[in-house]
Amino acid sequence: MIASKAKAKTSRRSKRMRSRKEVKRILEAALRKHFPHDTVDVSDGYRDNIHVMVVSRKFDQMRERIRDDCLWTIVQESGLTREEIGLVSLLLALSPGEIK
Repeated sequence: MIASKAKAKTSRRSKRMRSRKEVKRILEAALRKHFPHDTVDVSDGYRDNIHVMVVSRKFDQMRERIRDDCLWTIVQESGLTREEIGLVSLLLALSPGEIK
């Protein structure tokens, strides 16, 4: 059991980082699973960073901290490595009323 965990950690570390385009595609697909009919924007940010914005009625009565936790959980469960997740420098969860 311990050997298999060590092997899994080693294989994750030795895995080459995907391109930003691929990371953005994975992020968008993961977010679309949870927000299929809402606005999901995954775009280039400052330098090599990635910006993510989701506009959804699901956020209407939700506190900001809960919204952030919701999106970060989706990002962390998307299958990206820590380094790839580290490219996300902006993650916005908004309700439609907030962008008017």
